[in-house]
Amino acid sequence: MKRIIIIALFLGSVLPALAQEKPKIYTIASPFERYTYYLATARYTVAVPMGSFKDNYIDKSSFQNASISIEWVLRNSPVSIGGEIGSTYFEKRVPRALYEGSEGTISAVQTRTVSQYPVELFANYHFLPRNAQVQPYVQVSAGASILDYTVYYGTLSSQDQKVRFKYGIGAGSKFLFKKDGNVGLDVRVKYDATAYKYDYIDKGISSVSGSIGLFYRWW
Repeated sequence: MKRIIIIALFLGSVLPALAQEKPKIYTIASPFERYTYYLATARYTVAVPMGSFKDNYIDKSSFQNASISIEWVLRNSPVSIGGEIGSTYFEKRVPRALYEGSEGTISAVQTRTVSQYPVELFANYHFLPRNAQVQPYVQVSAGASILDYTVYYGTLSSQDQKVRFKYGIGAGSKFLFKKDGNVGLDVRVKYDATAYKYDYIDKGISSVSGSIGLFYRWW
């Protein structure tokens, strides 16, 4: 009987201690959630001409476009701001025809080109948390474009170079390769317009582009 009482007293003192909750372990949030961080993106773009630019000058899609950007993702905010510089190039060859020039009529194959080197500031609004693996966003941008408009008539050419205002609106999404990771993909669709009027182009240069970029982020 004494043995049973001793065992009961022992169990009565030990079991409540075992039944206590395990100590809580607190995890620290990712630095990408706690701090402002930075993001660099290298992007390849395919662009399709739009509007009067397509109707009057070049109606061929362009596959010779690229850009790089630096983005500042603000702390405790769905907004990020940054800058982007790039290069775009459109070209179209027109069959041989007769053209009137300063030296008379010539027969030539006409090659139409326009190059742009845009320098823009942009702002992104993100719809999901800043450290989510998928981060959809919308974008507005504005800046200046360094333009080179050149039409070739065989070996002859007509050229105009200007700096003009440029703006754009777009939507896209970032995809992290792993949660809390540093590397991912950025897919974007964007409308761009440049205020320019010369020769064949009478209502500016406009296009819609689709791009894919590889980004690296750090804090």
